[in-house]
Amino acid sequence: MKERSPMTRETIARGEPGAGNPGRLGAESPSTVASRGAETATAPAGGAWAGPAAGGAGGAGSAAGGYLPGERRLAMIGVLLSMFLGALDQTIVATAMPRVVEELHGLDRYAWVATAYLLATVVALPVFGRLNELLPGKWVFTTAASLFLAGSALCGLSPSMDALIAFRAFQGIGGGGLFATSITTIGLLYPPRERGRVQGVFAAVFGLSSVIGPWVGGLLTDHINWRWVFYVNMPVGVVALYFLLRHMPLLPPVRRSAFDLPGAVTMALWTVPLILACSWGGSAYPWSSPVIVGLLALAAVGLGLFIAVERRSPQPLFDLTLFANPTFRWSVLALLFFGGTFLGSVMFLPLYLVQVKGFSASNSGLALTPLTFGTMAGSLLAGQLATRSGRYKPMLLLSSMGSVVLFLVFHEVLRVDTPLWQVLVLMVLLGFVFGPSMPLYGMAVQNSVSRERLGTASSATQFFRQVGSTVAVALLGTVLSGALHDGMIRHLPPAYRAATQAVQMPAEGMAGGTDLEARVRQGFEAVLADVEKALRGDGQAYARLQADPRVPAALKESLPEGGVRAQVRQQVAGLKAALAAALQGDAGARQVLLANPALPASLRQLVEHPPADPAARQAALAAAEQALDGQVDAMAAQAEEQAIAQIRRAMEQQVDQAVATVRNAFNEAVTEALRQVYLYTAAMAVMGLFCLFFLPDEELKRSYAQGEAVPAPARQ
Repeated sequence: MKERSPMTRETIARGEPGAGNPGRLGAESPSTVASRGAETATAPAGGAWAGPAAGGAGGAGSAAGGYLPGERRLAMIGVLLSMFLGALDQTIVATAMPRVVEELHGLDRYAWVATAYLLATVVALPVFGRLNELLPGKWVFTTAASLFLAGSALCGLSPSMDALIAFRAFQGIGGGGLFATSITTIGLLYPPRERGRVQGVFAAVFGLSSVIGPWVGGLLTDHINWRWVFYVNMPVGVVALYFLLRHMPLLPPVRRSAFDLPGAVTMALWTVPLILACSWGGSAYPWSSPVIVGLLALAAVGLGLFIAVERRSPQPLFDLTLFANPTFRWSVLALLFFGGTFLGSVMFLPLYLVQVKGFSASNSGLALTPLTFGTMAGSLLAGQLATRSGRYKPMLLLSSMGSVVLFLVFHEVLRVDTPLWQVLVLMVLLGFVFGPSMPLYGMAVQNSVSRERLGTASSATQFFRQVGSTVAVALLGTVLSGALHDGMIRHLPPAYRAATQAVQMPAEGMAGGTDLEARVRQGFEAVLADVEKALRGDGQAYARLQADPRVPAALKESLPEGGVRAQVRQQVAGLKAALAAALQGDAGARQVLLANPALPASLRQLVEHPPADPAARQAALAAAEQALDGQVDAMAAQAEEQAIAQIRRAMEQQVDQAVATVRNAFNEAVTEALRQVYLYTAAMAVMGLFCLFFLPDEELKRSYAQGEAVPAPARQ
């Protein structure tokens, strides 16, 4: 059979038959061209994507199986908007959560709002990737977008925390579908050489969402209602659906087969317990607890079952033979480490900026703006360079080596007194070296697989990145917590260590800002409350203070057992005994009484000039004792209030000094802990770099391989 010549712009304009385009396209309107399907078969090798001069770099101006570039760009608007919503949701919701808990209650289930979404997203990624191969991509994408929007509406209507958690899981299914299908859609609509430019834009949009998400979330929560962080998805989502339904081609599925339900079930059987173990380990439960160990064991068993099921399945959910492809194998392994290093930076840098450098806690999300803008610039530049040069490995190597160097620089230069401008410059540079990895890994994988495996391979890149992020953040969080605890012990002076040990400062949530001064003051107030109770005679409060290692020894010694009233009564009893002895001629008792400056004048007069007559002395003693007994309650009350006021003044004088001391110790501990985290992150980046050395250095294809059919758009 004679090979047809490539279809170019000129071919379309003249209405001549081209590859995969037997009709006269020039006589038809763009909308008619976009809707052709039944009479448009498949394009032979390269024809559908080839530009002028048989597949030059001008492929952007070529038509894909009769699909004009203008229509393709309009379809990508819908894809971009959908991707933007999915990425925005990851940051906008966190800002509203304090208000959500305040209204719906359920603080003990706070973390489940994020965990439910994450679980559903990770499970949905490979499922939608596979569906994109079995069904027309247009309907898979619009289904994912519709699920996400429906979940958003339900979240906004949630009457309780349990309902919100359930609806977040439903929304996460759509979110996972958006991430899986958006990258695949780029591969369906653009030839390999052109994808760099488009995926660079996608990565930039993803970064932009992380910048504006916290700001928009705070604005909606403070000025309207927290429910609008979910409702805001609706108008943007409707616009996205319009572009998807109106302009996305109805590309036929690349292969038809049954859906692998056992594979999907066993996939969930190992991913769900793995994510739960990483989410709960070191926070809700110790890593050595039966719950975490059991979850990890279940994940291991589930992974074994998943591999066994997929190896026997004729049409597996996740084709394990993809690992025989060296580009796929080393790319997804590198992505495991890249996901951890990237999210590790995003998660823990705000802790330093908020706690040490004084960024506003309410704007902690904006603290990542320099890193995000660097990532956007790096993604856009890498995408353009990859499209022009046709190479991706050199940029990935430079990106990975740059991240290793910058993590080590962070480890060396990060100090409490490091100038803020240096930290911000390093953040921009770190974001810039991260940027190329955002689009290039996906490009490398898509370039190395056939269209029949495009959905599975594309979703796998997102899946492995997400799993790597989850596992790495859990491990780095454990490193941070341990280093922070050790640093506080090392830097906190012994004089304050016991008094402030009650102030718990866990690593979780510190990026959102912790009011350290308020927490230290609360610790002092709690101690002072028990001190007041003990001084008033509360035996339980006295016992708590004596048994509490956080209470200074000097304070314990100053507290009278039984309270001030009991102490005053004991003192009055001793005074009466000494007075009786003095009146009976005890010179020692007389000397002790006269040496007491607090001895009332009437008693001093009696001791100095006692009656000579024994009966008169006894009567005077009885009168003095009666007077003391009548005054003991008033004396005790006065002494009690004086003691409480004295201790309160002393503690208030110390609290400001304690706050400053503890804050300085905490800043040093945070800085040292983050330096430790960045050392571990550098090691992870080295492992990712090691994987990249084995990545084949393939040229990006200008078109699909010879003989590979490219489906043309069908009637919609």
